[in-house]
Amino acid sequence: MKRVLAQNAVRLMLGGVTACLLMVVDIPNPIAPFSLVSQARAATEVSISTFYEDLSSHGDWVSYHGATVFVPVDVPDDWRPYTLGHWVYTEEYGWLWVSDEPFGWATYHYGRWGYADDIGWYWVPGTRWAPAWVTWRRDREHIIWAPLPPRRDPDLISIEVTFDTTPDYYWVVVPSREFLAADVSVAVIRDRSEFVRIVEAAQPAGDVTIQNNVVVNKVIDVDVIEKETDQNVTAVKVSKTDAPEQSGKLENDTVAVFEGEVKADPKAKPAKLKDIEQVKQVQAGRKSKPTEGARADGAEPEETAKPEQPAAEQQQAEPEQAAKPEKPKGKKQPAAEQEQAEPEQAAKPKPRSQKKACDPQTDANC
Repeated sequence: MKRVLAQNAVRLMLGGVTACLLMVVDIPNPIAPFSLVSQARAATEVSISTFYEDLSSHGDWVSYHGATVFVPVDVPDDWRPYTLGHWVYTEEYGWLWVSDEPFGWATYHYGRWGYADDIGWYWVPGTRWAPAWVTWRRDREHIIWAPLPPRRDPDLISIEVTFDTTPDYYWVVVPSREFLAADVSVAVIRDRSEFVRIVEAAQPAGDVTIQNNVVVNKVIDVDVIEKETDQNVTAVKVSKTDAPEQSGKLENDTVAVFEGEVKADPKAKPAKLKDIEQVKQVQAGRKSKPTEGARADGAEPEETAKPEQPAAEQQQAEPEQAAKPEKPKGKKQPAAEQEQAEPEQAAKPKPRSQKKACDPQTDANC
């Protein structure tokens, strides 16, 4: 009897071991989906060279003050960023700019725009996606926005930008009732005197913010837009794509966005750099420039004219740091005016030191 019991016990032990082995074989199956997720994430990680390759047919890459920047070609003299396209509202990101330009998927969602009289509007590549890198102003009858200019701080994705750091000529002005226009460019106010009057009278509304490490653009209240346009604002759905060229397209109330991680690569370069003198010649031939008759409002031209290396955007700010508003600074005299003022100051003779009046009768050297 004892022998039978012992044999049964051995059988039970062996059966348990076999069951355990079967269970071990089944363990890898639940892990398979994680590997697929990793592959999907890897597919959305691209190099900054993607910008160099995809945008080369739509503009010139030039070396400007130590940085590689993009200058669009075949644009009108009065062209400026964030005008050819329209705004849509998304629950997750707020107002998202849908561009009608082939380079828009990159230049309005990564990096920043700057302007310089010698080369015109230029784009500094960045690595972080946003629904739009803009700042806002408002008055009773107009909505006004502008691209955030490049900054010389070590963290280009910082959104600590106050209204007095954005030059007046960066702003785009449209009547509030036209904010939802399918083509904003037809509603943009271009008359210079009217434009200047509106911008100077408008009040700052705010900038994009970072919430839970996501860039959000909800400064302009949806209820206000519905009231002023007399239209219902329907939030569009967001469809994420791994193909940059598909980004920005709006179909059936769904907008495709490419928000993959763009990695800075110090070795990446455009296949060809345009001779900057040729770019300057094109800009010199333009009939009008946005700086003519416009006030800089405290922004230093050299800050927008000397962009930083794109790789600097790798140092991403913490959300709470980025959300802290910058204290308003006193207005500075534009650098261009300072340079003009220096010769005048130099021309002024220095006051001579006063000497005691001499008496010819007592001083032989008088």
